[in-house]
Amino acid sequence: MKARRPSLDFAHAPARWIPDAPAYAYQLDAASTMLPYLEPYLIKVQKLAREQLDPVADADLIADIDLFNRQEANHFQLHARYNETLRRHYPGLEVFEAEIKADFDRFLHEKSLAWNLAYCEGFECTGLVSAEFFFGSAQPFLRTADPAPRGLWAWHLAEEFEHRSVCHDVLAALHPGWVRRLRGYWDFLTHLQRYGDRVAAYLKNVDRERGTFPAGAEAKDRDFDRVRNRFMLPRLARILSPFYDPAPRRMSPTLEAALRLYEAR
Repeated sequence: MKARRPSLDFAHAPARWIPDAPAYAYQLDAASTMLPYLEPYLIKVQKLAREQLDPVADADLIADIDLFNRQEANHFQLHARYNETLRRHYPGLEVFEAEIKADFDRFLHEKSLAWNLAYCEGFECTGLVSAEFFFGSAQPFLRTADPAPRGLWAWHLAEEFEHRSVCHDVLAALHPGWVRRLRGYWDFLTHLQRYGDRVAAYLKNVDRERGTFPAGAEAKDRDFDRVRNRFMLPRLARILSPFYDPAPRRMSPTLEAALRLYEAR
């Protein structure tokens, strides 16, 4: 793993930046609104876990946590910059952001470390599948996407794939168990999936009210949904297995190329 920080300019990034799949842009933008709060939460949880690991026996895992945290710190800082442009397109997002920030603060203060670690792993294992989709079946939809937000997500998701095992391995080291991991996955899904769906619906409704929702978008989104579901559902189902392990998953050539590109930058 390596921590990369590309130079990206979002000042002129448009709304509805994926013309061939508007719903995908809404989903990714909704995710971006929570990342400046989710990723500091991930970092804090992993730092708490680090304190419970053995400095000698767990030296490799501790080194992985440190790199994971550096990557996540870069992610949330660049997403915070992108979100400044996003708020100009869609005033009112601040309400959602305040809500999600309060949720993560509450988790840290009210939930156990085991619960928080399982929640983090729920997010990260879904991030792995999202990365595989972005660099796989989503590529045809992204050909006409605006390069700035597309670059943001290419860099971010490539590193999500790269650090795919860290939260899994930390949870397994400190609080192992299939049931605990599945509960964390469920807690993540019922919390963040609901948040993302609400924000995506808000973005879409704003465009409808303004009359800027693209003509023909519904048909494009139906095509996108079919491709996405065919790709993601079998992979998400693997997470439910008691033998789930993200480490053996292989990088696609497109994903490897993204890591090389942003490392060079």
